[in-house]
Amino acid sequence: MNPLISLKDVTVTRNGRRLLGPLSWQLVRGRHTAVTGRNGAGKSTLLKILRGEIAPDVGGERVFDFGDGPQRSVLGLRQRIGLVSADMQDFYFLHTPRVLGRDVVLAGFYDTPILYDRAEPEEEAAADAVIDLLSIRDLAGSEMRTLSTGQVRKLLVARALAPGPDILLLDEALDGLDAGSRAEVVEMLDRAGERTTLVCAAHRTGDLPDCVRHALALDHGELLAEGPRDQAVRALSEAAPDVVACDLPPAPAPERYDFLLRMRNVSVVADGKRILDDINWEVLPGENWLVLGENGAGKSTLLKLILSQVAPYADDERGTGTVERLGGMTMDEARPLIGVVSPDLQAGYARELGWEVTAEETVMSGFRGSVGMLEEPTSRERLEAGLWLNAVGLDGLGPRRLRHMSYGQQRRVFLARAMAPGPKLLLLDEPLSGLDPSSRALMLRLIERLAEAGTPLIMVSHYAEDRVRAVNRILELAGGSRRFCGALEAFVTARFEG
Repeated sequence: MNPLISLKDVTVTRNGRRLLGPLSWQLVRGRHTAVTGRNGAGKSTLLKILRGEIAPDVGGERVFDFGDGPQRSVLGLRQRIGLVSADMQDFYFLHTPRVLGRDVVLAGFYDTPILYDRAEPEEEAAADAVIDLLSIRDLAGSEMRTLSTGQVRKLLVARALAPGPDILLLDEALDGLDAGSRAEVVEMLDRAGERTTLVCAAHRTGDLPDCVRHALALDHGELLAEGPRDQAVRALSEAAPDVVACDLPPAPAPERYDFLLRMRNVSVVADGKRILDDINWEVLPGENWLVLGENGAGKSTLLKLILSQVAPYADDERGTGTVERLGGMTMDEARPLIGVVSPDLQAGYARELGWEVTAEETVMSGFRGSVGMLEEPTSRERLEAGLWLNAVGLDGLGPRRLRHMSYGQQRRVFLARAMAPGPKLLLLDEPLSGLDPSSRALMLRLIERLAEAGTPLIMVSHYAEDRVRAVNRILELAGGSRRFCGALEAFVTARFEG
């Protein structure tokens, strides 16, 4: 049997920088494959080569053969190569929140994000068959804005499967999902593996369907190992990490506040749906909080409340809840004193600036709380930016544009951005999402050292195991309400006894 895709001496170079290769590899029908590697190893670039979104450098050879004979162009084949990625759903939340799930599934036949033309009857029938196979009929009839992250991911899997692809590419497809949603999507992908050949780029081995037994490990764009997935992952873990953090800049003298955050009777309602319900919460000096909860529990909305990006809802019977920050400061006073690290902020730089901004400019924008530089920086801001880039292991990379940095390096740039102005409270929204094991370990060490140096933090995560040692308080949300709020020891005891 001919391989579905054959790569021979393939390289990808952009702006003089080698992103992938030289790589020779074959994707065999039915051999589900994991693609592993650190941030910047070339995983996403390989998936783009396989899907035909980019072409190899001159001299490399890529051949497709889905049973109709070999061809070097992807023309006419794109709908036979499905794709699911964690960042695809940003489009729907930002641009088409009212589109129905079923129309998203139907758009897969046209390789477009939404359905622009009326689908053919056979396409409607195929879409409905996949929707029923994956048991998501309720999601298909819902608007995208009403669905959780995990529910949207299920629809994206259905969208990719509806045209009956020969290959399904999964680029960190489980990133950002809670444990329950991950298990459900993994089950869907195992079923998908009976119909198509899976290629899964993932950092966590727990994010791989059971049917994926083969793996290749990339390192600095080259093939480090290939074979059974445990063997390839082990070879990658044995490779020496190349990220090193340095000493932190001296911490400013701590401010004395009666409280860092205080919420009283806070609810949030959007489009008639109650996202948060009657939240009471206080963060005191000396406390570091981990906020847990499933997709749709209200965690991100909670952080948006702190940042005044959403307002409390005026309940008729309860009145309007209150949010106070840093001892009762106004939001204008508190805003420059609250540092933020989040995938949404990182995506904003990609969306609005196309990653063209440099690492140094990104860090200095933290002093203004802006996306990109709006004013000429001061000499102090330049100095602090350099000190913090060095602290997160990126010394000398200040002039480098974000688009030339790996995802893990970018995340560290945003941590430096949050810390350079000397925040009195640090908000970390899924700070480890999308990071490879070595980058996660480095970020955890950095966050731990920041907390030890006196920076209070509120950390949101789906993974309880990603908790840093400095966390001593837990807030768990469920359906927009408090499930647990208190000391870490009491939370562990409650879970153990439960």
